[in-house]
Amino acid sequence: MKLSQILSQVKTDFSLPKGALIDSITIEDIAIDSRLVKKNSVFFALPGKINDGSKFIASALENGAAIAISENDENSIKSSNPFQLLVEFLQIFYAPLPANIYAITGTNGKTSTAEFTRQILQFLGKKSASIGTLGVMCDDEIKDHLQNSSLTTPDIVSLYKNLYNLKKFAADDVALEVSSIGLEQGRIAGLKIDVGAFTNFTQDHLDYHKSMAEYFRCKMILFSNVLQKNGSAVLNSDLEEFAQIRKICVEKKYNIIEYGFKAGQLRLQKIEQIENGQKVFFEFRQKNYQFELSVSGDFQAFNALCALGNVLTKYNLTELQLQNILPNFNQLQPALGRMQRVAILSNQAQVFIDFAHSPDALINVLKLAHQISKARVLVLFGCGGDRDAKKRPIMGGIANELSDFVIVTDDNPRSEKAENIRAEILTYCDRTKTVEIDNRKTAIETALTMLQPNDILILAGKGHEKYQIIGTTKFEFDEESIVKNALRKSS
Repeated sequence: MKLSQILSQVKTDFSLPKGALIDSITIEDIAIDSRLVKKNSVFFALPGKINDGSKFIASALENGAAIAISENDENSIKSSNPFQLLVEFLQIFYAPLPANIYAITGTNGKTSTAEFTRQILQFLGKKSASIGTLGVMCDDEIKDHLQNSSLTTPDIVSLYKNLYNLKKFAADDVALEVSSIGLEQGRIAGLKIDVGAFTNFTQDHLDYHKSMAEYFRCKMILFSNVLQKNGSAVLNSDLEEFAQIRKICVEKKYNIIEYGFKAGQLRLQKIEQIENGQKVFFEFRQKNYQFELSVSGDFQAFNALCALGNVLTKYNLTELQLQNILPNFNQLQPALGRMQRVAILSNQAQVFIDFAHSPDALINVLKLAHQISKARVLVLFGCGGDRDAKKRPIMGGIANELSDFVIVTDDNPRSEKAENIRAEILTYCDRTKTVEIDNRKTAIETALTMLQPNDILILAGKGHEKYQIIGTTKFEFDEESIVKNALRKSS
């Protein structure tokens, strides 16, 4: 696409450098990272908290950028708001995008809810995808054309590119995980989102937000600034913050669908534990329904109801359509690394990995472990460095209270001293039932030798991650492989 063609459509102010021949410039890519610049890219040199993009203009041009856009560089296209100009460029260059985007925020449950939404849409015959912590989950035919990211919400350029490529392969329904940081940084700016969902709200990311009030404010950006006019809000009625969230949505005149025990629409009646899962009973439009899940845990029942709410509000399913898809719910697969069983030992002890890295998530997974366990529950975990330090002693106390034995080890220590992180976790741990092991691989191998008949071991904190970050280096670290190799050697 010609640069002049894009510039003729934007509304944000800009000025051209002297002598710029924009009619001769063809744009083939958009980049905000100079290292990812390709030939004939337009490079947006955005101001940032740590690095100013204008410092990398020369590097971007060397890598093949056709033009740069910045706030004040004389040799670039200048704009007083380069980020807003970027959004307009993305909207024009990457068009069309999928028609139906479901944005899911909350502290925990975003990944599972996005995945459940994608799968329920497939039950309806819709070509769908989910984007988030696990990357892009979609049909295999599309995957080679996408960029994966370890961020819950990818950077804005990667997100637009992936959505554009999903649309090229006829995927018109996309469930998108949206983090508070992603919302605050505008990573979904300019997207047409008409379904927004909220799962829950508990402590996390206070290293970034500094207070729970600021964390909550950033979550609410989805409903106060992003969701389209006449959009739909799918809200957990059982939250303490429900009235605040609902008030924002009422003022915005969104269609509101509530789910939970206190809900007015998707009212949860009861959750019944059954062999290999649970049965969920709910009421919708004065009719009673039920479905089975092959995964346990009340939180997964809430995630499934939230996902169902996303689909119900988008497609306004009839009673018959709802009855037809509910029998398929026992096929719903949880997200990778979410209470994922990776081994059963000869003595029937079981090993699970889970991404739980916040206090509430750890509570949920340990309570679920006790529901499953016929014997003891052991938990192995650490906390990430350069992240919310306030939650470390809290999580240590939770592990101490809700498990029979605690192994405190390292997560991703990053630039912090790992021993200092472990010391903070150990603040509220009973040392008679706690052991500290500094090397996570050694800790896992040691924990496996502790397992008695029918015990459950939870490896918490890393879940789907296949790496460990120590200092600034990312090392390969696959917990499932570590467990299986250790058990193979001991057999």
